[in-house]
Amino acid sequence: MINYQKSIHNVINYIDANLSEKPELDKLAKIANLSKFHFHRIMKAWLDEPLGSYINRIRLETAIKLLRYSAHPINDIAYRVGYHTPSAFTKAVKKMFGVSPTYIRKHKKLIMEPTTKNNKNDFQLVETVKTINDIQVIFQQSKGTIGDHTTKANWETLFTKAQKHQLINRESKFYGINWDDPEITPSEKVRYDACISIPNSTNANEFSSKTIFGGKYLCFLYKGDYQHLGFVYNHIFRDWIIKGNYNLREEPIFEQYINNKEVTPTEDLLTEIFIPIEQ
Repeated sequence: MINYQKSIHNVINYIDANLSEKPELDKLAKIANLSKFHFHRIMKAWLDEPLGSYINRIRLETAIKLLRYSAHPINDIAYRVGYHTPSAFTKAVKKMFGVSPTYIRKHKKLIMEPTTKNNKNDFQLVETVKTINDIQVIFQQSKGTIGDHTTKANWETLFTKAQKHQLINRESKFYGINWDDPEITPSEKVRYDACISIPNSTNANEFSSKTIFGGKYLCFLYKGDYQHLGFVYNHIFRDWIIKGNYNLREEPIFEQYINNKEVTPTEDLLTEIFIPIEQ
């Protein structure tokens, strides 16, 4: 079993010691000895915030300490915590703390407004472990997060084309794969594959096709709005993956959409989440 606590602490220690560096996903994932497919979700679940937000916060909190308790020039502090220009540093400090670095240096204080978190944990999950066979699918990729206008248009185009070629029947299943983490990748750049299952012998030359690889998966059945899936994933990684010390395989997570969004109330939508784990 992987020691997530040790892996995550290795990353945190590296970040703390290298605040002036621009963090690279592959490098941090290698330090953690974690798959880059799952690295950000694991870190977010542990930190209770996206990794990028954590790094930005730690940089600025370190800068505040240096402003208040050291004699280092403000420009030097900006470079030390990873800002390429003093103006960018000043803008970031003002955005987070409401005052300038000069003010903090002069008055040795700042006013922090209390913040509250809304994690939308008012959902239930049904957990199972499944071993599945390879799934042959036709697919079409778009950029966007599940439920937005681009992924809706992508699904409509794929579904209509598949119907035209008589590839849709009562046995068809519908899957989605998010290749990027919307917490760190701008939503308009998140790669999303809309997938429809097909029998192995099907001639689908008019479509892009691929295999969703089988194996052992930790599965969760979620009922509710697709827009809350980010909170659901954070809950899963925090309360199951990390606490259970599951070893994750180098395969992407995928989702199966059980019912038809067009005729099902949003609160009744069923999504099964498949997380690849080692045997």
